[in-house]
Amino acid sequence: PQPMPGRAPSKRGVGLSFGPDVTDNFLETNQLQMVVRSHEVRDRGYEWEHPGKLVTVFSAPNYCDQMGNKGAFIHFKRSDGLKPAFTSFTHVPHPPVKPMQYASMLAS
Repeated sequence: PQPMPGRAPSKRGVGLSFGPDVTDNFLETNQLQMVVRSHEVRDRGYEWEHPGKLVTVFSAPNYCDQMGNKGAFIHFKRSDGLKPAFTSFTHVPHPPVKPMQYASMLAS
């Protein structure tokens, strides 16, 4: 997502970013109220954009063991009118195991 209208090359170097007008058109065309997207780091684990119509949720806390971000998940309750509720969480320390230590066991 981007704050400016229209589309532009993504700052991530792959694909396109899109503005609130693109989100509005998508929602209207598909008779939806909001877009939930993922797989882009957000400091609090989630972030609202495009005046409350688009939310990015990222569930990997401390991404790549260096970003310091929280993770989050979203929950919609029918009893609450499908209003989105977020739970943010921090990472837990890794066990004292070298990365990929068990990979050779899984390959055999």
